[in-house]
Amino acid sequence: MKNRDVLLTGATGIMGSWVMGEALARGYRPVVLMRDRDHKQARERIATVLDHVGRSDDVDNVRILLGNAGKTCFGLSDPVYSQLRRSVGMLIHCAACTSFSPDQDAQCWSTNVGGVRNVLDFVSHTDIALHHVSTAYLAGKRPGRVYETELSVGQEFSNTYEKSKCEAEMLIQNAFDTGIVKGSIFRPSIIVGSSKDGRILQFMNFYNLLRVIDLLMSRRQREHTILRMVGTPEGTKNLIPVDWAVGAMWHIIEREGASGEVYHLTNPNPMRHGEMQVWVNALLADNRVQMDLVDSLDGDATSLEALFEGRFANYRPYMHGEPVFDRTNTDRALDGAYPFPPVNETYFALLMAYARENGWRSIFERRTTRRTEAPVAMGQQDPSVFEAVHVLA
Repeated sequence: MKNRDVLLTGATGIMGSWVMGEALARGYRPVVLMRDRDHKQARERIATVLDHVGRSDDVDNVRILLGNAGKTCFGLSDPVYSQLRRSVGMLIHCAACTSFSPDQDAQCWSTNVGGVRNVLDFVSHTDIALHHVSTAYLAGKRPGRVYETELSVGQEFSNTYEKSKCEAEMLIQNAFDTGIVKGSIFRPSIIVGSSKDGRILQFMNFYNLLRVIDLLMSRRQREHTILRMVGTPEGTKNLIPVDWAVGAMWHIIEREGASGEVYHLTNPNPMRHGEMQVWVNALLADNRVQMDLVDSLDGDATSLEALFEGRFANYRPYMHGEPVFDRTNTDRALDGAYPFPPVNETYFALLMAYARENGWRSIFERRTTRRTEAPVAMGQQDPSVFEAVHVLA
């Protein structure tokens, strides 16, 4: 690719931060949209993110624009917007609302669908290649094998996040089909920390479960206690290390370019819930706690079980199973490069160790804490869970 200027949305997100770091490592010149109040604040946040991904010396190699992909023309002035369209050769769209909470439905739709409309306006009828980060879970509640060539097949969705990402991808696919946009689509599954050291920008989704385990390990119970959680032992959890996901994506972009294809960035052999349960119970054995997966909680549920069930209500659909994500396009494009790293008990311990070391706080929370020198007590990030574990003791 001759034009090395890359417009990047979501540069301070879990995946976008690594996409920016890898862009710099590969000799690209990132241009990032930042929603901060001024350039000073934006530069500070970019510097924090670059330090996190090991590119702290590259802050001056990132061009910052105060804008927002959720706004028409990205909230930029007409001259800046027009100049940007002429200057970049690629747009990688990582910005998204990833909340499963119903009270964030409007935000999810506005960000995930409205943002894509604005991105398409930007790249339409230009030579700018659009590489869109979608999600494997737009498959919704479909069972069985899901192919990269499939999109909207009448599936039911677990939440607005899934539905909005499917709608956004339909808009992009239509733009590809009509020839007004060129590019590709990547569908990652559940992104967790680096395969090498567990690094991740913030602790979301799967980390809620790890946090509960960590809190339960902090107290030894007086007697043997069983904590039931709703889930299917045969179901799987498709976890992918962020460094693998981003490395694989960049490899495919550089190898296949604006192919018009969809690529599943997924774990080819995800761990079953039952296997994870064995690992959890081995950790909790000395604390006299046993976690059991059950089909449902009956009327005899303890207050602790009811509290955990309520806290994880938005994630409940993902505890009953997920599709098998076919990787035909991904495996062909990688062609043996970027073999998938082990996701097992040793890796989970690495993720938990990194989270503990950083107090379960995002890099931005840790920066604020360092400035105020106000320590965060264990459980402060999850007061309801901490209180429940305290009661259990």
